[in-house]
Amino acid sequence: MINAVFHSTGNERILAACDSELHGRIFEDGEITVDLGSAFFDGAEVSEDEFRGMLAQATSANIVGPRAVAIAVESGCVHRDAVAEIAGVPFAMFFCMG
Repeated sequence: MINAVFHSTGNERILAACDSELHGRIFEDGEITVDLGSAFFDGAEVSEDEFRGMLAQATSANIVGPRAVAIAVESGCVHRDAVAEIAGVPFAMFFCMG
């Protein structure tokens, strides 16, 4: 399962998502910290198919975890070379410009 939530502002739909088992954890790598317990990532558990639909609706996204990032790559939302790691955990972002 994927933990996912939309944040809307104007016409923007920002998706925050992580593998469900990572929700609530904090990852640090040097000066970078990702807090999956913050309100930003506080969403509902959705199936992988539901997550694919959410990716299609997002104008930008913050995606954390091997499963969620792999789905974003398979869906064509994130290029494989754009995937970073924070404390060994895959992390990706995308923005739709236009």
